[in-house]
Amino acid sequence: MVWIRILGLDLACIALYIIIMHIIKNYIILSFQNSKNKEEAAAKLNTFFIWSIFVVSTAIGALAGFSVAAILKVKGLREFTLFMILLAFEIYVVIMFFTNKIHEKIFDQKLKSLFVIRQFVVVSLGLIVMLFIVLIPILANLKTDDYKYTYLLPISIFIGFYLFWLIFLNLQYPKKELKIDEYPFIKEVLKKFNFEDIKVILLETMGQKFANLFAAGVFKPQLLITSYALENLKEDQLAAIMVHEIGHIKRNHVRKILLGWIIAVFYYLAFVFGLESLTSYFVKSNVSFVLFILAILLVGTTQFFMLVSYISRIAEIEADIFVLKSGVDKEIYENALKSIYALNYIKSDVSKPLEKIQSHPSLKKRIQILTDAEKTQYKEYYLPFKKVYSMLLAAIVVLFSSYITFGILLPNNNLIKDSANIEKIKLIKYVPAPSEGSGNGNKVNLRVEKNITDIKEIQSILRCISKTKTKSDFANTLFKRDYEIEIYKKSSQPTIYSFSSSSGVIMKYVLAENFVKEGSRPWVGVNKGLGKVISKYFNNIEN
Repeated sequence: MVWIRILGLDLACIALYIIIMHIIKNYIILSFQNSKNKEEAAAKLNTFFIWSIFVVSTAIGALAGFSVAAILKVKGLREFTLFMILLAFEIYVVIMFFTNKIHEKIFDQKLKSLFVIRQFVVVSLGLIVMLFIVLIPILANLKTDDYKYTYLLPISIFIGFYLFWLIFLNLQYPKKELKIDEYPFIKEVLKKFNFEDIKVILLETMGQKFANLFAAGVFKPQLLITSYALENLKEDQLAAIMVHEIGHIKRNHVRKILLGWIIAVFYYLAFVFGLESLTSYFVKSNVSFVLFILAILLVGTTQFFMLVSYISRIAEIEADIFVLKSGVDKEIYENALKSIYALNYIKSDVSKPLEKIQSHPSLKKRIQILTDAEKTQYKEYYLPFKKVYSMLLAAIVVLFSSYITFGILLPNNNLIKDSANIEKIKLIKYVPAPSEGSGNGNKVNLRVEKNITDIKEIQSILRCISKTKTKSDFANTLFKRDYEIEIYKKSSQPTIYSFSSSSGVIMKYVLAENFVKEGSRPWVGVNKGLGKVISKYFNNIEN
């Protein structure tokens, strides 16, 4: 019965998605047909279509996710995952269909059948990899009920999209090494910069109107040129763009960008965990705490994506300046940029907020910077890599110090509040001892108890338990226990844990009435540090 409801939901969501996309397609085609400047209209409508895909897909995905979660309630993690993967794949098929239909009309683009087949296979593979990466923190959060896994979601989204793009670029287009002897102007550019041995790879676009050049390779650089760019750019324009890509290689931009992204990841983690530790220490209200955490996550995520885009834009501006310093005529390079943007139907200008999340500056901004550079009035629109990375590393140190201080060394307010509500913690150790009157060496477990009432010692035990890495929602694991921990709160039933010092496995038990009324869930996890904390209370026991 549940599966029927889930399949019905899937059909309803994808039907709604198709209807909306059909309306958008008709609007775009009608607007294009009624426009006077076809090229300008195509660029604007293409941008509108991309944003429409993002907004509609996000809305339908969120609606479907909340709906299936409501159907499955707290159970059905596997069903939830399969449903979201199926829906994502269906949405991708719909997007591919409508994209090709719209581009056929507004770009006059006629794709080869082989391109469509490769597109379906390659994007399907990329989508599977991307979803796998993106779902890791989501599933970990659902499995362990630990909200901190959601902090990793922006990173997993970024890595997922990056891997998707790598798979697409490497597998979508057939590759072959370009015979540069057939293109004297390319050979001349490479010779000028002592790059005669570098490989120039041609990407066959098979009817897709995609004009671009790339500098690729972390350790062994190579230049990539799409066939559409080679066929449609003038020789002097193509040569100017090649110098831009050579600038990326000369400035080691691929390595610098990867390093910057890694630093951005650590900055993001230091930001969310550092500020969360401060919030946890100073904020007493649970409602306020949740609101602060949501704000931290939102600001941290925004900063992270703006940072990775900013780092890419630094490289683009440096490569543009490299072109001018290499003696390329500014007018030729500007015309080359205009041609690239026009061939790809990219708007020459975008809003400032949108530009901050793009990997490339707008055409208008790039031309303005080139003009300033030529007049020797160049001002730093973007800080150099070294300065940006130094500032980020300094911020990481400060934020990480905050996490160490308020998240580890000092007890937080929640811990203080919890410990103030605890009368005592009873530690029970099961000590093997010879059975009386038994001559065969059999042993029994003697129960030795220690009552902990000191507030600092209670906080120490609570802090250690809070660091447990939960593995499962349900305490259904058998293990050899040698400790029990009973936490007695005022006017409530005790919370009971079993612990194995040999394996570090800890199990939380929940009374049936609390499970039903309060929604508390038993769990089993690993906490090897707990043994050191509680074993000291039994050091004087002789077996």
